[in-house]
Amino acid sequence: MSDDRPLVGIDFGTATTLVTQRMPHSYAETVPIGTSTAWMPSVVAASPQGGLVFGEAAEAAGGSGAIRSVKQNITEGRNEPLRLGADARNAAAFTPDQLIVGLLRHVVLLAKANGAEVDDADFRLACPAIWDGPRRKRLASLAAEAGIPVAVANIVDEPIAAGLAWSEGLHDRDGYAPEGTVLVFDYGGGTLDIALMSVGEDLDDAEPELTVLSARGVAEAGDALDHRIAKDLERDLEAAGFPVDRLPEPQSVRSLLLLAARRLKVLLSDTRFDTQSVPIGGGHTSLPMLEYTRERLEHAFRPQLDRALQHVRAALCERRLRRRTVPDLDALVRTPLEELAHDVQYVLLAGGMSQVPLVREEFTRIFPQAQVEYDQSLDTPEESVATGLVVRSDRYHRLSLPRPGFDLVLEWQDEHGDVRRETLYPAFEPLYTTDQIFRRERDLAHRYQKQIHGLGRETTAALRALSVDGEPLDFLVDGRPTPHLPVSLRRYTEFTFSLKVSGEIYVRDCAFRESRFRVDRWPILRGGERTSVKLSTMGKVPEQRDATAFKFTDFYSHPHQ
Repeated sequence: MSDDRPLVGIDFGTATTLVTQRMPHSYAETVPIGTSTAWMPSVVAASPQGGLVFGEAAEAAGGSGAIRSVKQNITEGRNEPLRLGADARNAAAFTPDQLIVGLLRHVVLLAKANGAEVDDADFRLACPAIWDGPRRKRLASLAAEAGIPVAVANIVDEPIAAGLAWSEGLHDRDGYAPEGTVLVFDYGGGTLDIALMSVGEDLDDAEPELTVLSARGVAEAGDALDHRIAKDLERDLEAAGFPVDRLPEPQSVRSLLLLAARRLKVLLSDTRFDTQSVPIGGGHTSLPMLEYTRERLEHAFRPQLDRALQHVRAALCERRLRRRTVPDLDALVRTPLEELAHDVQYVLLAGGMSQVPLVREEFTRIFPQAQVEYDQSLDTPEESVATGLVVRSDRYHRLSLPRPGFDLVLEWQDEHGDVRRETLYPAFEPLYTTDQIFRRERDLAHRYQKQIHGLGRETTAALRALSVDGEPLDFLVDGRPTPHLPVSLRRYTEFTFSLKVSGEIYVRDCAFRESRFRVDRWPILRGGERTSVKLSTMGKVPEQRDATAFKFTDFYSHPHQ
């Protein structure tokens, strides 16, 4: 990725899509792609001619003929055909992948028409923090089909992008980097994404340096609240004498109620108004106006927000688990959120859902010592992720990530000479679940422990690191380069691998040889570039049960290419 080319960021969100651009040696700017706003609704609908329309035009189609939240199909791993059209008998069928490609292609055309230099640009896209390697690869493939060449390495976690935008904005505006721990709470349409980041200033160049302590998410956000409000509205209609199931086209009415719920949520996020009314629309003029109050909104939202705060608590626990001295998990599980909150100096609220007043009220109450704010350098919180996508490349690549963005695999040749591969750790996989903390498990880590099948005899295998795109990464162990770590495999004998939150790696191969390493920084992978995973050996390897046991330094005495 070159700083001499335009950098274009596309925040393809569940509810809205935004585009930003940074020209060489310039600042980030939002490229307007909406009709009345800078962003475009992420909505797809069938046109009368049998094709597709997008954005405001699709939203105007309304009813059951429009598809919203199409991005959720990637999150949930679906690609079954969807029927678009109010008339189910004549509706056209499209897969979610086809809809996403069409939408992204439309976004690029709009961006180009509004001044974006997309023909010779480097691209970055965003994704939820919970997306694993296959989901990111799917988005990269669909983007490429839409004319957006982007490597998986340049698909950035949404809360991390928001944190990058915030730190760069403060540095460029005030001339210094913030210092401390920032909690990024990115509440969008489809997912809640949380990142905990340590922010400091690099002493050599006075630039902000960020270490991601944790990044996690959950597929419950704005869409879930919309459906909750829509149920309230349906009950209101029934109380007024209009049961939806007895109305003509009940499915269409429910789609319109969902759209009304979204409008009410946005309107009531303006603290100047406690009550709002909206029509159902879609030609249903005989139905009454729907009224909703902020009190009802907060009542509907409270259980969901409480669940969101539990994920904040898990992220704060993970921060403490990254310390080299493992904390007392019994005490950690019992620690109230208000006490864990003292680890945080800044709270950054991002995404449209963060504008619901109750969100800021709760964070101000729980984090009284922290600075709770939206990104002051931006016009709206919705721009946080898109702006973070186009931070300068040197700032992006100085990030330290919370987990590997690449696969760790075993590779060997079977008795027929064919290359076999077993994945020990899949890229971007969370190292543990929230439930493991609350079960008070004492050794939180991603683990692989089982027998390797397909072995004809004792085999020397290679433990390799591979990018999601399949490119190999070297290891650099105590400053010594090696393309892989050799291990022994045996039939009917278990191979053990674990990767801890603290960055500790443990390997016990089938010859009972043990090795322990630590990584202080998981590298950011640049598309098309080869890099190294820097490891350091940890302490003395315990005495082995096998006479052939050796320390890691023996790997270099007997290289296996």
